[in-house]
Amino acid sequence: MPQTREHLLLARQVGVKRIVVFVNKVDAVEDKEMLELVEMEMRELLSTYGFEGDDTPIILGSALCAIEGRQPDIGVEKIDELLEAVDTWIPQPERQMDKPFLMSVEDVFSIPGRGTVASGRVERGVLKKDSEVELVGKNKAPIKTKVTDIETFKKSCDESRAGDNSGLLLRGVKREDVIRGMIISLPGKCKAHTKFLTSMYVLTKEEGGRHTGFHNNYKPQLYIRTADEAAHLTWPEGSEGEKEDSMVMPGDNVEMTCALHKPLAIEQGQRFNIREGGRTVATGLITRILE
Repeated sequence: MPQTREHLLLARQVGVKRIVVFVNKVDAVEDKEMLELVEMEMRELLSTYGFEGDDTPIILGSALCAIEGRQPDIGVEKIDELLEAVDTWIPQPERQMDKPFLMSVEDVFSIPGRGTVASGRVERGVLKKDSEVELVGKNKAPIKTKVTDIETFKKSCDESRAGDNSGLLLRGVKREDVIRGMIISLPGKCKAHTKFLTSMYVLTKEEGGRHTGFHNNYKPQLYIRTADEAAHLTWPEGSEGEKEDSMVMPGDNVEMTCALHKPLAIEQGQRFNIREGGRTVATGLITRILE
């Protein structure tokens, strides 16, 4: 399905190096040769997107049989096999502890009598309770505040580390001042930008992307970390003359300049996705910060 291709592309984009495949509903398939064909196609598709197609564990089973406790050979046993494959094939992620703290805000809520809590997954670094931090992005100037409490997995703790899903209690900040897509970092470590140069791959129709191309001055939504922001894509300076009327087609790799409606905390080498009407239409890399 197109979304399978889209998911593989996005998994690769966010740095997932290995995946495990579970082919469900095999109890509904009478022709066993069909399953062999599905597995072959899946391995081919994985290789196309840069995964280890020949070695990736592909488990054929039935979740319904496992739930209902029948046909254990395609039910419960296959679920055990799936979990075993995840444990052995998927490596433990490396945590970037030595870099300055950074967390992208996913959600914001208020605790009556205590203040505003920003929650999200810590991308890198370590933050201790009572540290000074900045909220960067969506505004012209960062908001300075202090983290008075940290909660990870519903337990109050003294620090938040890379890989944790944490809630940070922020002193003196109103709930409406904190917006999803902002980042929380140590003072002076991150800056917000509005314009950058990008190297982009435009998804094909088969990958769930656009059926037609787009011209200069294209205005989609850009998704980066937890932020989504209106973007304006144009040809880089110096190429307008020959490219003003040229069109970017599905399947193309292009270099374009991207201007954001509001500033976001972005860095060179960071990946992003471009979506339009609820589907991913392009995926890219920030090659140079311009403004």
